[in-house]
Amino acid sequence: LKEFVMDPKGYFLIDLNRKKKEILVGFCPETNKVVVKIVGRKPLEIYQAAIKEGLLSRYDHAAYLGRELQKAYIALQEGIPYVQDDELDFRKTG
Repeated sequence: LKEFVMDPKGYFLIDLNRKKKEILVGFCPETNKVVVKIVGRKPLEIYQAAIKEGLLSRYDHAAYLGRELQKAYIALQEGIPYVQDDELDFRKTG
């Protein structure tokens, strides 16, 4: 595996709002300083918004965002916990 390289534009924080069945994404150009918030129900609408806003500059970061959004979506649909950067655990219920 190649070493992790930070996207110079910033990074994403991903969470769920289970009551509203939404995926919440915050974009941080600096450490824990959210400047853009994206809320959606499906990965496609969220990553399209991130691309439109110009929040990605690296292909590997785009791939990472897509993977994490899909995990968040599955966790939301299946009622299991979602923790960014962790594998989904289908044995647990959220």
